[in-house]
Amino acid sequence: MKDATKQTSAFRIKQLLSERNWKQTDLAKRLDVSPQAVQQWVKGTSSPRGKSLSKLSSVTGLPEHWFFMAEDDHTDTLQVQQPTRVLDSRQEKLLSLFDQMPESEKDHMVALFESKVQEYERLLNELIALKNKKI
Repeated sequence: MKDATKQTSAFRIKQLLSERNWKQTDLAKRLDVSPQAVQQWVKGTSSPRGKSLSKLSSVTGLPEHWFFMAEDDHTDTLQVQQPTRVLDSRQEKLLSLFDQMPESEKDHMVALFESKVQEYERLLNELIALKNKKI
């Protein structure tokens, strides 16, 4: 990737972090990438691509091409909007309960949810493999 492209994406990621008031580690956690990867993006030594770019777009609500748009006079007027997501009643209840928990337990609960999702993915893969054996 050309250095100019890396510098452009670095500028955009810095802009995003600034406007969302996120730290590099916050972005890394949201994207499930290493903090070093985000640090390299911000420095302009590499740029997000592939799954990371797709996830970056999904998490921020910005199109993938936005991260490679050249810096110009319109940059200052471009507002990076927080994606709006309507929560259903169950999601609101979960957030309300989560917010009531002690900080020390919040990470534990996130780990439990992640573990449960992995368990379901494993089970699904087992069932698919079993079904494919029977065919």
